[in-house]
Amino acid sequence: MTLQPYVVYNAVDGLLGGDNVAYFSFHATAIVTIGLLDGIVQEAVSVGGLTRRRNQVTALVTGAIVTAQAVLFFGGDWRFRDQIHEAFPNRWDFAAYSSTTWIAMALFSVSVGAACASDLRLQHRLITRASLALVVLGCLGVLVYTIVSFASVTAALLSPDFSFDGWPYTAYHIALATAPVCLGLGLGLTAMEVGIQALAKTSRNRVLLWQITPLWERLLAGSPELSIERDLSRVGLLLVRAPGAHLYRRYVEVRDSLLLNPDQSLTVSERTLVNAAENHVRAIPAAASIVTTLARPATPRQDHTS
Repeated sequence: MTLQPYVVYNAVDGLLGGDNVAYFSFHATAIVTIGLLDGIVQEAVSVGGLTRRRNQVTALVTGAIVTAQAVLFFGGDWRFRDQIHEAFPNRWDFAAYSSTTWIAMALFSVSVGAACASDLRLQHRLITRASLALVVLGCLGVLVYTIVSFASVTAALLSPDFSFDGWPYTAYHIALATAPVCLGLGLGLTAMEVGIQALAKTSRNRVLLWQITPLWERLLAGSPELSIERDLSRVGLLLVRAPGAHLYRRYVEVRDSLLLNPDQSLTVSERTLVNAAENHVRAIPAAASIVTTLARPATPRQDHTS
């Protein structure tokens, strides 16, 4: 879609040598992308993964379509004319060339849409179901786009007076606008959620690291030999890489200091802070198995004898 504006199209076409080579490159790249995307989706929903034969068939079909496009594009004279930018010119060679892209898009929409729809019932996470639903909706838009395109180019060939307007025009542009958006959101929604979760976790690490540092400095001031953590400035706390690792080390050293010197006093807010750091560290799988309860008053064991 980036190539659609004439300013971008003309600049790219000039770099490729002119004569609308950018038009061919756009379609060929779209075909290859469709094949790769279909393979990714099928691999994700297949229990045993895609077989080698399936990958070979996909590669052969993709190669055959691109080869057919190259023959139709470089073997005709229509690419030298301004008609190439018309929606549906009355030329059979243009119709044949465009049909190769539409066929690939139709196959993609049916294949990917069916795979996502079948997997939708097996998913329980709301974000995953929403992603799959958006992809299915995007595939439906692609299918509508290809059907309208096929019908319109056929009508243009059969009738010289064909005018692309009315409901086909509306459906065509709605599908053209919504399909890429739905596919982009659907394919990126889960990754976006993972990114947001990682950002939230890192932010929480930095906040707790900032808050626990004054307590860590006070408790370790009398016994700096117990610490292996390097000192950081207040600005460094905000900019240091891997804040979770620094938080964990300072948390452990605070715990060890409290265990070695149980008479050290903590305010209510400090105890709450240490508990919050403990709960946060416990939520990290790698650290959860080695973290013990900290900064909580121990309940002495009571032996009951009769």
